[in-house]
Amino acid sequence: MTVIHKACACLVDAQNRLLVFLHPGDGGMQLPKGTVEPGESPQDAVRRELLEESGIAYSGALQELGTMDRHCNVGIEGNTHEHQQLWHLYLMRQIEPLPERFDHIAVGSPEEEGLVFCFQWLAKDAPIDGFTPPFTSPYVRVIERVREALAS
Repeated sequence: MTVIHKACACLVDAQNRLLVFLHPGDGGMQLPKGTVEPGESPQDAVRRELLEESGIAYSGALQELGTMDRHCNVGIEGNTHEHQQLWHLYLMRQIEPLPERFDHIAVGSPEEEGLVFCFQWLAKDAPIDGFTPPFTSPYVRVIERVREALAS
């Protein structure tokens, strides 16, 4: 079975709030993430994906939070074939303040080009709901991993 590598940006601010966004195409909250391109490292991919999806050019340190497996069936995210995804998770600490809420027009992905992503901060003790089905479980697992890393 094909394995597709994804890079997931877990950007937190000085208050340990996590950057999340409303995806208009999928109708729920998500974290910035995307496919690692051929010849690209997951570290380079996570920086590129954050820039394409949020407009944030992050040059700080990356803290690896490990990987997470996700099985994708046909029809999920427009998939035409069943496959495994391997999400590479990176904690990123935003030093410069960013707005409480902001919009960004996505670039770089044919499926998302031109979509307006509405960003906001998820407080460290906020409930984890409103994330895009059927992606709820993977995003919840990532957020729990971020919260564990911040608590230690």
